[in-house]
Amino acid sequence: MINKKILISLGGTFEPIDAVRGITNNSSGKMGLELAKQAYIQGADVTLIVGNVSVEIPLIFNIVNVTTTDEMAENVFKLIPTFDIFISTAAVSDFKVAGSKNYKISSDSHLDLTLEPTVKILSKVKQINPSIFLVGFKAKYNVSKEELIESARKQISDSKTDLVIANDVGAIDCNFGSDKNKVLIIDDDVIETPLRNKKEIAKIVLDEVSKRL
Repeated sequence: MINKKILISLGGTFEPIDAVRGITNNSSGKMGLELAKQAYIQGADVTLIVGNVSVEIPLIFNIVNVTTTDEMAENVFKLIPTFDIFISTAAVSDFKVAGSKNYKISSDSHLDLTLEPTVKILSKVKQINPSIFLVGFKAKYNVSKEELIESARKQISDSKTDLVIANDVGAIDCNFGSDKNKVLIIDDDVIETPLRNKKEIAKIVLDEVSKRL
């Protein structure tokens, strides 16, 4: 990883409903941060695109803070032409609120929300930088191993990801915000890790990326 330029997205995005309310998720940013630390230790030049996180981001990294999916997409698309590797750990919202308001909607109001799809960031990355090594993360809830692999392989087909890290956030000790995880590392092969802390998972993932560069 020495002198490799690595871009990592982490945390969750927030899609506003009005000036004070919004749609988000429980992503903590822990996995992305552990990957960033490990890449830094291995000599990489690391830049982070940071959404909503519950971890403190060390100032040793180049940091771009974002809130919405559109902001994350804008910054990813702007930065990736000069990077060697993009690791997309962020839990990006699939939908945003159509016609969100810039004021606080009265709590006495009856509220119906219309959702529209957000931009699919991963699907555009290789169009902008075909030579970048693209690592996607795929989180599913309470599915079989076979379903998890199928979902990851679909991402590889749709987004041209070089490697997908898949996990079931419904599994015991593997939910959003946990300190541990167990993952499947998927391309043509499938590598399964046991339940380990995210620091150890990060090292395994980066070792597998290094083997493929």
